[in-house]
Amino acid sequence: MRILAFCAHPDDVEINCAGTLAKSIQRGDEAYIVNACLGDKGHYYIEPKEIGKMRLRESQMASKVIGAKVSSLNFSDAELEINHTNLELFVKKIREINPDVIITHVPDDYHLDHVAVSKLVVDASFLVSVPHCYPDQKAMEHTPQIYFMEPYTGISFVPQEFVDITDTFDLKLEMLSCHKSQIEWLKEHDGMDILDFVKVSAAYRGFQCGVKYAEGFQRLTTALRAIPGRFLP
Repeated sequence: MRILAFCAHPDDVEINCAGTLAKSIQRGDEAYIVNACLGDKGHYYIEPKEIGKMRLRESQMASKVIGAKVSSLNFSDAELEINHTNLELFVKKIREINPDVIITHVPDDYHLDHVAVSKLVVDASFLVSVPHCYPDQKAMEHTPQIYFMEPYTGISFVPQEFVDITDTFDLKLEMLSCHKSQIEWLKEHDGMDILDFVKVSAAYRGFQCGVKYAEGFQRLTTALRAIPGRFLP
């Protein structure tokens, strides 16, 4: 199985679904990470061009921890628009990877880039199997299943499925620790120690489902998506 985490910024995966990706790889899946944006606005003092390069390096280091393949669409933060040009880009990126499952942001997330990615991923993931949509590229033979990962702070998010990440939680922390620029940024901007936060969040979700650490997800169950069975590890 191929699992794609299609997110807005470097570190979104690490905060919200890295334990699940690590567990997927351990069961034999191929895992891919696509960051739509560079993360080039995420710092007080480092200029956008430089922080964008830094965050790309951090994302590459983090993905190597579990053996995931990472790429970026190279949008500047807060400049990703929902339009036909970008829809085509998302369709072609998903077809290129040919995933069975896509993990992305909830549609009502707090950040405009997260909202845009969620909308584009959901719309594109239906079109990927339509041959006459962007016919210069071969259509996929299936419609990927979509899972929404828990948003930052988890406000109003009620998981429908849990993944036990007890055995991969240390890998999640190791991946997140690669994002040194964001550990600094989130302390200064949000007053948040992000490493402590993910420990509390994973422990809380774990308590809800009877394990030490867990990540929570909601599944999109529209037409062609409500296939019986479990797809997450």
